[in-house]
Amino acid sequence: MKSWYAVRTKPRKETTAATLLAQRGIEVYLPRVRVHREHGKPAVFEPFFPGYLFGRLDPEQADLARANYTPGVLYVLGYGGEPCPVPDLVVATIQQRLEAARGRPSDLRPGERLLITSGPLRGLEAIFDAHLSPTGRVRVLIRLLKRLCRAEVHINQIRRLDPTPPILVG
Repeated sequence: MKSWYAVRTKPRKETTAATLLAQRGIEVYLPRVRVHREHGKPAVFEPFFPGYLFGRLDPEQADLARANYTPGVLYVLGYGGEPCPVPDLVVATIQQRLEAARGRPSDLRPGERLLITSGPLRGLEAIFDAHLSPTGRVRVLIRLLKRLCRAEVHINQIRRLDPTPPILVG
């Protein structure tokens, strides 16, 4: 019976291992997130768990041996010499959360006006500065004591402000 297993790969060989496993008839899930490197350069997708991927394997059909001997793969994770399956719910939850994360405003550009919507800085206006991590940490600038100060928040704690000022009537 097929189950998900965590597969350890060689450093920076996740994509290669995933491709070769798929060519061998093994269902693979390589969680990836969009990462912003430097200002002005396009975002790239990198593994969410560097050095790991998930493979749907059937130990009774020699899938474990086939996976272990795939170039780019180090081993199938286990305990006490026995590979340990990962519950389907865990893999499904990772897939759902990463899909939901793609809906976040990750296309923010330096200099964009934001509003901090939760946390200790809630209600303050900020200026977007940089993406810090694939998990959603960002750096913003807030005005304190007549100067701009850096702060780190999660991308879920901010929203864009309307780029055009409102028209006041009255």
